[in-house]
Amino acid sequence: MTSTLSTGPAPSKPRPRRRNRRGWIIGGVGVLLVAVAVWFFFLRGGSDADPYRTEAVRTGEIVRSVSASGTLEALVTVEVGSQISGQVTDVLVDYNDRVRRGQVLARLDPQNQRSSVEQSQAAIVSAQAGIAQAEAQVALAQAEYDRQKFLFDRQIIAQAALDTAEASLRTARANEQSARAQVRQQQAQLRANQATLGRTTITAPIDGIVIDRQIEPGQTVASGLNVAVLFTLAQDLSRVQALVTVDEADIGSVRVGQPVRFTVDAFADDNFTGQVTQIRVLPTTESSVVAYTVVVEADNPGERLLPGMTANADIILEEKRNVLRVPNAALRFTPGDVLAEQQARQAEGGGSPFGPAAGGNRQRGGGRGNIVTTLVEALELDATQRTTVMPILEKAQQDIRAQRGAGGGQRQRGAGGNPASAAILNAALDEIKPLLRPDQQAIMETQRLRLAGGGNRGVVWVLRDGKPVRVPVRTGATDGSYTEIIDGELKAGDQVITGGGPRAPDARAQQQAARVTGGGGGPRGF
Repeated sequence: MTSTLSTGPAPSKPRPRRRNRRGWIIGGVGVLLVAVAVWFFFLRGGSDADPYRTEAVRTGEIVRSVSASGTLEALVTVEVGSQISGQVTDVLVDYNDRVRRGQVLARLDPQNQRSSVEQSQAAIVSAQAGIAQAEAQVALAQAEYDRQKFLFDRQIIAQAALDTAEASLRTARANEQSARAQVRQQQAQLRANQATLGRTTITAPIDGIVIDRQIEPGQTVASGLNVAVLFTLAQDLSRVQALVTVDEADIGSVRVGQPVRFTVDAFADDNFTGQVTQIRVLPTTESSVVAYTVVVEADNPGERLLPGMTANADIILEEKRNVLRVPNAALRFTPGDVLAEQQARQAEGGGSPFGPAAGGNRQRGGGRGNIVTTLVEALELDATQRTTVMPILEKAQQDIRAQRGAGGGQRQRGAGGNPASAAILNAALDEIKPLLRPDQQAIMETQRLRLAGGGNRGVVWVLRDGKPVRVPVRTGATDGSYTEIIDGELKAGDQVITGGGPRAPDARAQQQAARVTGGGGGPRGF
């Protein structure tokens, strides 16, 4: 008999935890997919397949102008009218006829006026006869007075008889003067009637061209309070004037003597030139828009320009030739990485492109009173930069205040209102510029425009060895498409970037990606 000692159930072999391994694999794949999605939607930059768009820097002309439109007119336009009423008997000229001064244009029926002249002539004859009668009465009264005086001197008659003879003499002489006055009155009336008779003949007051005719033979002209216009004459079409309307926003830049270029629809391929001769101060208002009339005179070779044509004019405010210029798009271009950094600063600073202000809320316009504070807040200087930059800015601030004090205490808005203060600030900014990072330099140039004024500094990016290089420049006049380059390390032939290039990650998208990934080195929880 065999017995067997049993010590308990035999231990089983451990089984692998396949479910746990599968979970880790699925989790890892999920993390990888999330990371790929975050990179694709938020962190990836633009494709290098989009090349930079460039344009070569060249010399050319910069023309700054004000556009306006108006109507062409003759320099002198005369409306020939009739001062009297009557029926037109003859019309001797027609449209476009050239006339000389004094030339007969038309005639009115002179019958009534001729009758008035004859009546005046007869009245003069009658008045002259009255003078003869008055002279005879004077002679008779004089003889009577002489007789009475002779008798009175010998005491034959009384004083009363002499006084009566003297009164009769004075009366006769007064009647003679009245008769002579009647003659002069009738002569004046004759001249008036003769003038009226002359007005029945319409003559040209100037040398010119008939541009309008309002009458025909047989037509009756009625002259009342307003003179009836029969013809319109243009004195000389070898020169014309354009009455152009300039908006009130631009009229401040317009000056007498400025050159003007204009075109007309009739000769669209031809350019005409003129000059501003008058700026009329009387405003015109239409649909709440205030404008002023500017008179432009121009030569009219061949008399091709006709009154009434519409002139599309450009008043030249500033014109420069053979100057270095760049397209305005180059001054607006910023590479993607620099733009992304600016966006990041804007996002971190609560919406300001210059970063957060001291105390979390920058005073609006506060930098005007303290240039050092404004620049330090905008540039976000580190500790090392502060030790070198602050003394330069503080000295510039002191020099500006001293300069203002020397100028009689007159305060200026910022440094831009005073050329001397602007020069001090520009010198200080040029001194600290090498001590700043490229992004800080870009911010500094923006602040320079605000504080130093002048609006003549900018930045362009030049493509060198396939990479954009920042080049600060000083700008001048602009015509809306190109801007003059006055100073800077830019020369003809340089390829300035106007657009294109790789796109950098958007700062706000990066923040969104950080929230999705937990703000750190991977998806949250791993």
